[in-house]
Amino acid sequence: MSGSLSGFSPISTYLSIVKDEQTQVTQFVKSTPAVQRTVAAFQADTVNIATGVDLLSSKNQSALQVVLGAYNMSVQSQETGVLRQLLTQDPSASNSLVRQLGSTADLDFVRATTDRSAISLSFGDPKAASFTAGGSSASQLSVSNLYYAEPNSSLTAAMPAKSWSYVLDDGTGGASIAAALTTALQSTGTTANPVTGSYSVSASGTIVGSAGAPPFTTNKDSAGNTVYNLTLASDSKGAAIRIANVVGVAAPPLGAGVSGPNTLTASAATALLGTALTATGFNVTTNPSAQTGSTLAIVNPISNGTLSLSPISYTSFAALAPREIMTSQNVLPLGTAGQSMTAGQVLMSGSSEIGTIKSVDSLGNVTLTANSSIDVAKGATISVAIGAGLSHIGPQITATSAAATTGATLALGRTASDLQAGAIITDGSKVVGVVKSVDSAGNITLQANLAVAVAVGDTLGVVPRVADTQTAALADASNVKSILSGYETSQYEAQEGQQIPGMDNALYFTRTMPAITSINQLMSDTTLLKVVTTNLGIASTYGALPFAEQQRVLTSKVKLSSFSDPATLQHYAEQYLALTGEQTAGAGNVDPALALLSGGGGGYDVGASLFNSLYPSSGAGNSSGLTGILAALYA
Repeated sequence: MSGSLSGFSPISTYLSIVKDEQTQVTQFVKSTPAVQRTVAAFQADTVNIATGVDLLSSKNQSALQVVLGAYNMSVQSQETGVLRQLLTQDPSASNSLVRQLGSTADLDFVRATTDRSAISLSFGDPKAASFTAGGSSASQLSVSNLYYAEPNSSLTAAMPAKSWSYVLDDGTGGASIAAALTTALQSTGTTANPVTGSYSVSASGTIVGSAGAPPFTTNKDSAGNTVYNLTLASDSKGAAIRIANVVGVAAPPLGAGVSGPNTLTASAATALLGTALTATGFNVTTNPSAQTGSTLAIVNPISNGTLSLSPISYTSFAALAPREIMTSQNVLPLGTAGQSMTAGQVLMSGSSEIGTIKSVDSLGNVTLTANSSIDVAKGATISVAIGAGLSHIGPQITATSAAATTGATLALGRTASDLQAGAIITDGSKVVGVVKSVDSAGNITLQANLAVAVAVGDTLGVVPRVADTQTAALADASNVKSILSGYETSQYEAQEGQQIPGMDNALYFTRTMPAITSINQLMSDTTLLKVVTTNLGIASTYGALPFAEQQRVLTSKVKLSSFSDPATLQHYAEQYLALTGEQTAGAGNVDPALALLSGGGGGYDVGASLFNSLYPSSGAGNSSGLTGILAALYA
């Protein structure tokens, strides 16, 4: 609804908009070609913007205006120096500009332009990747959040430790789901105090727990998958603080009369897993390609929360130590295996951290940021810490000839000819080696000698590649959608402000004020501050006050917690609209009702309370007494 419609007062228009502003925004965009063109141009530009600072390039000025507009920062478009600091500094650092400014809008802007960490899974050549749905060896993807490694004493109900296991289930995967629940439960034990409870499938086909195994609950997610919820620890009030979720990802069953394992293509399984992860609430990007190889990326939220995944929950085989590594050295000569590593990765030996990679040279010599944290024996497995665990995923290949640990070659036949360099080959429980090259006959050369001997007829598996990566902010589809939503809303509100003075500020205030938690945040947002100082009757004098006095006045007059109440929030916005309308009209005498509202210049907290006591709400679903009287006064 537009404020230009005749017969509607400012407050009536405001109330109509806030009932469903998003619908009004959508209609506005559909009827405004200029906004449509800007949005389309921004979407096209995002592919060429690799970092936030790229927005400052002259060729990306249009895109910059969109992002600034989304966060009510358009007036800062010429403040290149400030924007450069915002875009290049670590927002989590206490001395960063965004922290010093204390502005929620600035912080939202920085978060929208900061790269996201992601867990990336690549399932390789589509001909060589497969998944199993159902049975006792169903394919499974596991992740856990940042808090999962924390002791229970550090956890809260608001920020609990959580893990998720996604098990492909065609209706026969009960044993795999029970095994996932058992793993989650027993992982809470220690060597000194092991947890022995377990889960299994009963004769009736239901999953049951043994003595000592806590009960679980189930529910359906938005994708129709069954979710098994297991509380592993609670606080003193009984609220869950450590939770394991096992999701039975519904997969198509085998066809009638077909026997054997239910094998899915990588593209089909990737699509199912992506849908299940999305239903949990994760930001997921999938490419379930049957031609180029399927990939799946889980993009972490920019701010830590329950769905922020741990970057070192699991490890992926990377190399075998060519010789003993001592705590007195910080250079690891890993050769070909080292060449595939990158700065920032964390190297592990078993569950112990070796160190973080600083650099890698052309020979594969890996330099750590500090000396190795532990001694590593020659021949020990060195892994790269990653954020996801995978099991029972990949092709099963039968060895066509034996191979000893004194050699680095494997003959696996033509079924292995599609494998790619870097693929990890296992015998089901141990890593055999990492592929260096493959010929057309399926003869494989490993990066080092076999870690485990292979006999003729042995069944070998191939583990997909998993890595922690960075996703450019504007390559994150959900982030781009959020930015455009903010931009479109700001453009709509600006139009309403042209029709009715103050409407843009009133709508912005209604949307954003509940998120303000400190007076300094309020003071850093000029739009919110204008609404508040106008309502307090100090708009003309506030700017002349010393900073400390500004803080004192606002602290004494404004109760931020009250704006979490929608009625209070709307009352405040309505008062601002009424006062702005009065000022715009240039009335020589202040209307008595407005004088009462402003408390004779003393503030909303007194005037509004008295006004509402005189004119109470007429009932549920109706506007408050304040709203009704003002709507009548300014109709």
